[in-house]
Amino acid sequence: MHPSFRLQPIEVSKENPFANDNLNRKPIVEFVANILGKTGGEPLVLAIDSPYGTGKSIFVEMLQHELSKKNFQIIHFNAWKADHVSDPLIAMVAALDEAFPKAEASVAGIGMKEVKKFATAVIKRAAILGVKVGTGGFVDLPDGIEDAVVDAATDASTDLIEAFAKEERAARCFRTELEKLVASLPEMQKKRTLVFFVDELDRCRPDFAMSLLERIKHMFDVPNIAFVLSVDKRQLEAVTAAVYGERIDAEEYLRKFIDLEFGLPNPPKAEFIKGAIKRAGLNPVFDRRNINERDHIVRFVSVMSDAYGMSLRAVERSIVRLKLVLSFTSDDHGIYAIHTSLLIVLRSVDKPMFDKIVNRQIGPLEAMDYFRSLPGGRGKFDADDGNILEGLLIADLWDTESIHTYRLQQNTIMQRQDSTDASRNNAQHKIAILDSFTQDWDARGRMKRVAATIDIAANIRD
Repeated sequence: MHPSFRLQPIEVSKENPFANDNLNRKPIVEFVANILGKTGGEPLVLAIDSPYGTGKSIFVEMLQHELSKKNFQIIHFNAWKADHVSDPLIAMVAALDEAFPKAEASVAGIGMKEVKKFATAVIKRAAILGVKVGTGGFVDLPDGIEDAVVDAATDASTDLIEAFAKEERAARCFRTELEKLVASLPEMQKKRTLVFFVDELDRCRPDFAMSLLERIKHMFDVPNIAFVLSVDKRQLEAVTAAVYGERIDAEEYLRKFIDLEFGLPNPPKAEFIKGAIKRAGLNPVFDRRNINERDHIVRFVSVMSDAYGMSLRAVERSIVRLKLVLSFTSDDHGIYAIHTSLLIVLRSVDKPMFDKIVNRQIGPLEAMDYFRSLPGGRGKFDADDGNILEGLLIADLWDTESIHTYRLQQNTIMQRQDSTDASRNNAQHKIAILDSFTQDWDARGRMKRVAATIDIAANIRD
């Protein structure tokens, strides 16, 4: 059987949504579910804001299953898959139709029929209002034709005003019937609040995304409907600017449509990496090799991915590349797990630094200063993790004379009268770590050997 180089998706079961919760999302899901359960009958639009690749889809799936277990009626609407339609109301009503019983004699069945009827009327009236009339005075017309155009524009404007009034009446009827439909939920043994999830809104055509928000605000603003928008807020602001121009205050404009925003916090990376290694089928591989390799991979991929602020999607790509490296490495041949962790992350997100380290174009202490300066690097490299990486880089990047000088410097710290106990212990620890990397004859040059396979693996695009 050939190995698969695709990570299995995180399974979120309906019965136990948190069985594979490597992201520790359970308390956050329960918090948001509690908000949705306490709307007091008022309409609500809640935005779950998180960048692409940060586990937002998994969070929303857990939230949907948790709400379903609490007996809420759920609608899941993928806006991106529907943005080919002319009016988002068409696709939204179709999603609504899927959620309610089809029996025509039932209260819900009758209500849904009325909702669809008035939705159709709204869409038709909106199409009429899409007609543009008037020249705006920018075109010079021949004598005699200008008066005819003015008369025609006046008649057309009157028609448009009448069409607008008819659309407003149809919209009011739609909202009334929608409210009745939602009120029938208890008869279906459901909670009173209908929760309508809108996913991938920020990936839609800009005009479709804005139209959808307008439809939510003007057509679905009725009691006991809660919308949950799964978005990257920055991307949605860019979509807004694409429609209304760069000068618009997109953040302020979007507040017209969104009542509450919830920023999804960054999850702990170590548990996610353990789960990714398991989903990649690598646990049996490490069991055959050396379980310490797995522990080192988890520890140092976590440290470096935090320093660089890597998304969960980017971390998964790194684990796929790790699997590629392991597939070309015999079980009795070490992969130098800490070297591999460092280089896999660098090759994924910082190719220039990868090249500098592999080609010895940067010193170890300069490299460590660079890592500390990263957005997430502050405090990450000040204890054991930093000392281990520093020792690794010194062993590989410096010559024997430079390493000897470094040892003398650490010994001086240990012997100085004014050194604190903490600084003496740290210096002693640094020497011990460096010794662990230099005691083997092949210590120098490991980075280059490990990097060769990683560099090839990185050219496989997933």
